[in-house]
Amino acid sequence: MVDTPSFVSSAPRRGEPDYLKYPDHPTIPSFHFRTGKPPILSSSQAPRQPVNEWGYPIPGPQSPTAATATAAHYFVDGPTWDAIVDHGEFDDIVCGSGFCALAYVTEALERDPFRKILILERGDFWLPEHFQNLPLPYKMVLGGPSETFPWQLTSKTYRSEIKFMHGYCPFFGGRSTFWSAWCPQPTKDLMRGFPQSMLDTAAAPEFWEKAKKLLHVTPAGKINDSVFGKLQDYIDTILEKNLKDIPSASYSESGPLAVGKTTPTSSLSFIKFSTPGPLLTLQDHQRKLANQLPDPRGRPLMIATNVVVQNFLTDPDNDDTVNVLKTSKGDLCFPNGKTNVILATGAIPATTILLNSLGSMQKRAGSRLTGHFLTHIAARFPIDSKKFPDHGKCEKGSECTGDCQKKLEIAATYVAGEDPSSGTRLQYHIQVTAIHSPHPEWDAVDAGRECPDYAAAATLDQLRGSENHIVIICATLGEINEHNTSCWVHLNPGPQNPDVTTNIRLQVLPDEKDNRLWDVMDTATYEAISVMAGTKSDNIEYWHNEGKWLTSKPKVSDIRVPGVVHECSTLYMGEKSDEHAALNSDYSPYGCRNVYVTGGAIFPSAGSWNPTLTMCGYAQDLAKKLVPKRHI
Repeated sequence: MVDTPSFVSSAPRRGEPDYLKYPDHPTIPSFHFRTGKPPILSSSQAPRQPVNEWGYPIPGPQSPTAATATAAHYFVDGPTWDAIVDHGEFDDIVCGSGFCALAYVTEALERDPFRKILILERGDFWLPEHFQNLPLPYKMVLGGPSETFPWQLTSKTYRSEIKFMHGYCPFFGGRSTFWSAWCPQPTKDLMRGFPQSMLDTAAAPEFWEKAKKLLHVTPAGKINDSVFGKLQDYIDTILEKNLKDIPSASYSESGPLAVGKTTPTSSLSFIKFSTPGPLLTLQDHQRKLANQLPDPRGRPLMIATNVVVQNFLTDPDNDDTVNVLKTSKGDLCFPNGKTNVILATGAIPATTILLNSLGSMQKRAGSRLTGHFLTHIAARFPIDSKKFPDHGKCEKGSECTGDCQKKLEIAATYVAGEDPSSGTRLQYHIQVTAIHSPHPEWDAVDAGRECPDYAAAATLDQLRGSENHIVIICATLGEINEHNTSCWVHLNPGPQNPDVTTNIRLQVLPDEKDNRLWDVMDTATYEAISVMAGTKSDNIEYWHNEGKWLTSKPKVSDIRVPGVVHECSTLYMGEKSDEHAALNSDYSPYGCRNVYVTGGAIFPSAGSWNPTLTMCGYAQDLAKKLVPKRHI
């Protein structure tokens, strides 16, 4: 939520209530409005003439901020927010602006463009898109101050091998501006412990395809640009043909990445997906529908920033219907109980909200916590000149003008497996990134843009001197056992922590089964590297922390990465008789009505697969359950 500057006006359209105002700024859409006589247009298309323009008759505003220059054109302003708090009525209030928020809102408005939806984002507008789509210096924004930790970590976690859980990005778009974009589709047998209702939902023919379409998921082998080519084919083929040499592996596939074309005619083949652009595009579409004359074809999509959702209140005299949503900017009241609250905030914030809102959640919410621990191994092996005659070091060196045949190539392949000795068949997967860089200094920009996971990409130091090698980066993820009782989120109220958005304690510790899986997946990663090296397996070198390539394998402590990612299961779906299950089959928590949860929190187990595609599919399903299809 921002204050509207003097040079931006905002007004309701055609009798819409004042809490559905959207910005009406005087941007000139084209030179047709600047020269000669403008074409005859409707009043809604013609630009409005401000009384003070171009420094006449007085100078214009001289101190616009980044917020007033951007956010005021998209987000709720001060007077509109006051109207929302005073008498706003919405069908849905969506908390969060990440993947699940986009998936829910897109599906809901597709079904009914007249649905009144308000999105609440706790932070400000920051990055307009994924940081890898921006110039290379933007890599500096990864982590650091952009990551917040809304919990008190236990000392046991801090002193363990895991050490911590990765935090949240409190800005418009959230983690979507930083994620790796891997989007594998889990099979039914990998969704361990999921209730039949969730399995049946995922079995519907359109479930996966619609989520893939939303995220522009494309297998790396079908990206069809100059970077993903012959090397991609080689890595995919050699892993598939020799999978038996990785005994614990189940299957491999060309890496499914959310990087595809936004339109069928686009010439850009690799664009990392994030939600700010699609959300604002959807908002613009709804504005145009609302602005059609004489009959509007939809309603505006309202988005408010810098609004922190704290908790909610229920009416015990009306079947525990939620009728108040408390926020940092005032209470949103819906006395009729007809507004749905969609918690698309991420697993831990959603759990915190429920723990601070419902007594019935004290044993259920946060009693289970899963996620993924990681191993990271970098290796290289010499290029086989027979298989790759055009690869290798450019002999022209610094005199090369870029016209040689030796070009940057990247491959992304996904290998899945499990611990065969585990009674619960705990899963792991290997995210393989293979790189050939004949001009490391010059390739840095393209490699930074097209590496599937920048946080797990080859460094410039690793590429220098590796011009005649294939560099392999393996980021391997293993799931935390969902029955591990040492992993939890507990309410932590008291005067020492009065903030209800952070008054929790979080603990995540590996148990015996987790440690066993970690050993299995480390072994599988080394086996996968040997498979990819093929006849050159005797010449494999590994990157060591001292900054050197050596034939010896690094120490275990040097390849296991601190920090859990992809937290799940804190509000998992299950029967009410399960005293730790938090949600019924309609995505609603036990103990209240008209509140719904999306995201990895609802998964009974984490699996090892990256969760975003699955999360979006279930968020779309929630919209289908809540929003009747309007026939226009």
